Amino acid sequence: MQLKTRLYLVLVLAFTLFSPNLLASLSSEIGLELRYFPEPGAAGQDTFQPSIRGEIEFGERRGDNSFDVVLFGRVDKEDSERSHVDVREALWTHVGDEWEFKAGVTKVFWGVTESRHLVDVINQNDQVENIDGEDKLGQPLTKLSFEKDWGTLDLFWLPYFRERSFTGVDGRLGFPLTVDTDRVVYDSGAEELHSDFALRYSHYIDELEFAISHFSGTSREPILQFNGSFTDPKFIPRYTTVDQTGLELQYIYEDWLLKFEGISNSGVGQRYSAAVAGFEYTQIGIFDSAADLGWLLEYLFDDRKENAPHSFERDLFVGWRYAFNDADSSEILAGVVYDPKTSEKFYSLEMSKRLRNDLKVNLEARVFDGASAPRLNFLGLPADPAGLEKTWFIQDEDYLQVELVKYF
Repeated sequence: MQLKTRLYLVLVLAFTLFSPNLLASLSSEIGLELRYFPEPGAAGQDTFQPSIRGEIEFGERRGDNSFDVVLFGRVDKEDSERSHVDVREALWTHVGDEWEFKAGVTKVFWGVTESRHLVDVINQNDQVENIDGEDKLGQPLTKLSFEKDWGTLDLFWLPYFRERSFTGVDGRLGFPLTVDTDRVVYDSGAEELHSDFALRYSHYIDELEFAISHFSGTSREPILQFNGSFTDPKFIPRYTTVDQTGLELQYIYEDWLLKFEGISNSGVGQRYSAAVAGFEYTQIGIFDSAADLGWLLEYLFDDRKENAPHSFERDLFVGWRYAFNDADSSEILAGVVYDPKTSEKFYSLEMSKRLRNDLKVNLEARVFDGASAPRLNFLGLPADPAGLEKTWFIQDEDYLQVELVKYF
């Protein structure tokens, strides 16, 4: 059993022993998921990928103190790397007079935009769960917050780093080469025990909400480097140390919601800047019904251009959010990210609906289009990477996912 797994289990056990009434508030859910890929995978992976996930949540309140635990696990039939267990939360919270202290494992979200969360740097992506960056691993931390008339100040100490999870040899939605997580490289000599620090100040003025943050520590986004082996070619993840300053803005004007996220980041190479800006316009009671229709438009910018490790350098996002506002909490979110320069497109559709109080169905579809297939060398990598579209390796990874969730 790995050291980090033992540490998490000891932490959860300590929480449970210290507060045995935690189990009195036990709630759980089980999800049966099936992914269907119309095209076979590059390495001959199956077109069907079934899995089952479970989540257990319990907590207790004692005066000014609270204890919360959330455990997550998934078993995937095809991809052994996607079968994993994680402590999403094992957190003690103490509330004082205009201040609050948290210690343990938890998830922290920063950001206001829809298509990409640039400033959200506290938690590591749970990449095997989904490629959209919405699923996060639990992060060990302490957090001290001050809530005053002049705003809210959050101070973070992050004593342990979580590596990003990647799909295995038999997994879909992976990279051209398998990522060898056993040979991970850190720029810091302290490796995963490097202490990271962050702070965030947030406030509002009338209809304007804003936040300024700074993070100093190990980058959550690894650089994938070729291992140099021609007999067993793989990628090795390298984690650098960075300093990142972020800005969040959100302004409400009647039915309009204006949004902005921007960062300035220094780590490998020269300092770079990136931003996402746009709006969401909501039509209340569309078609004389109880439903609301939201129109989303965002522009994604990264001044590294083609040197950016992702494909969101000069892209447009257009989306629609349809909330039925019914008893079944039915909702549809559809959108497309479009690169005007390369004509690459990423379509996304998410739907959810309660079938009854304890049963819910989720549907998700992703379609990748616009990138031409390059000529590959014997390693399975592009023979001529110049001018290459960055999403070429997932052009045949379109999928439809259906999940049935049972609540207890």
